[in-house]
Amino acid sequence: MVSPGGFFYGKQMTVFIKEVPVEDIYPLRNKVLRPGQPVQSCHYDEDSMVGVFHLAAIENNRVVGIASFYPEAHPSLSADNAWRLRGMATDSDVRGQGIGRALLKHGINSCSLRGGNLLWCNARTAALPFYRKLDFEIQGNEFMIENIGPHYLMYYQISD
Repeated sequence: MVSPGGFFYGKQMTVFIKEVPVEDIYPLRNKVLRPGQPVQSCHYDEDSMVGVFHLAAIENNRVVGIASFYPEAHPSLSADNAWRLRGMATDSDVRGQGIGRALLKHGINSCSLRGGNLLWCNARTAALPFYRKLDFEIQGNEFMIENIGPHYLMYYQISD
């Protein structure tokens, strides 16, 4: 469970979730999402857009989970104030302990506080079960992202 202060109490660990500078998330983004590629492949043009925020889950001064949120509409989704989730990852040695769920719920709450009513992402096909458990819906068919693999457009209705 995530406390109001951003603490997550998981299986045998305490993790603090907070907004961090983008530079703090690049190492884990590279390790998990772009293994074997140069770290620059993890630098998204949108990372420095106005309004963007980056979350990190930190355990014992080590970043173990990350997610970035961008104020960005999707052409096939209708929303007054849509946000995009991108670059979400948890370190392999802490997966399955609820950190990703806590990180995403914290991000959804932060988007809501910023007036967001929809969150969308291009989810890796392998991550579909994770997002479905958190009530994300699929829009359209599977598609390929070059050098990364198969994905689905998914979205979460923050409010009506």
